Amino acid sequence: MPRQHKFSLAGAIMKIRLREPTIAFLFLLPAFIGVIVFYYYQIVQTGIYSLHNLQHTADWQTQPFVWFKNYATVFRSTYFWQSLRFTVYFTVMATALELAVGLGMAMATFWVSRWLGGILRAIIVMPWVIPPIINAMIWRWLFHADVGLFGYILVSLGLADKPPLFLTEPVLAVHSVIFADVWKNSSIMAIFLLGGLAAIPADIYDAAKVDGARSWFRFRKVTLPMLLPTILVALLFRGIDALRTFDLIYGLTGGGPGTVTETLSSFAYKYYFTYGKFGLGSAYAIVVFAIIVGLAVIYLSRIRRNLRFKE
Repeated sequence: MPRQHKFSLAGAIMKIRLREPTIAFLFLLPAFIGVIVFYYYQIVQTGIYSLHNLQHTADWQTQPFVWFKNYATVFRSTYFWQSLRFTVYFTVMATALELAVGLGMAMATFWVSRWLGGILRAIIVMPWVIPPIINAMIWRWLFHADVGLFGYILVSLGLADKPPLFLTEPVLAVHSVIFADVWKNSSIMAIFLLGGLAAIPADIYDAAKVDGARSWFRFRKVTLPMLLPTILVALLFRGIDALRTFDLIYGLTGGGPGTVTETLSSFAYKYYFTYGKFGLGSAYAIVVFAIIVGLAVIYLSRIRRNLRFKE
């Protein structure tokens, strides 16, 4: 009687010999498909919308094709340039302060005992894990002119006769938004820098101590140069994130007072969802996307020589 052989799918798979690049591609394929479907398709669709006159409808096939008229409207708008100025100022100030605060927190937790460092890192990461819109609501209450904690403290200490209008006075509103962003995102900057500090060999510090180098000299001549690649990457990520800030503005000031704290992203959101001008709002969104990509490419081209890549 002939012998029967059972087909084993697992055995057949085990017999397949795949090269390492092929295996890597198969692992990346689901993520690649997801990025195309949920990101690049949406970008292409937004680009198509921006070339049509869409008023309270997204059916671009039945609406007039206006070429680049929406983009011309964007660049002629004084509100666009105002939001661009605020976005750039917000990005520069917030990112610089987050770097300074994050570096201080990273250094403070890195050079203490292990158990104390663990506690401090858990405390540091807490602001970052709070959902952005919840974070905005918390700061809106703290800055409130009538029941806010900050106003109460200033009046109690005699530093102000009445609670300042943090969110309705233009200059205070701008810097209140920056302060709230620094409080939340200094944590992620500290996490980046902690990784960079951990990668610095301890032998270098030991050699510097033997040579008689003081703490400030070791920080300036050893820590900062060795930490520079991590700092540059952290600035890239935080800079891009700050340029496209939306949720903090939406929850804290709504772009007010007036349009003083309007960012590029929040302005595009208003045209798209509040005013129902899908064509013009899409043009704003594409312009924001182009600005962020352009700045990221320029930044990477300038810092590439300072980054260490594994060959």
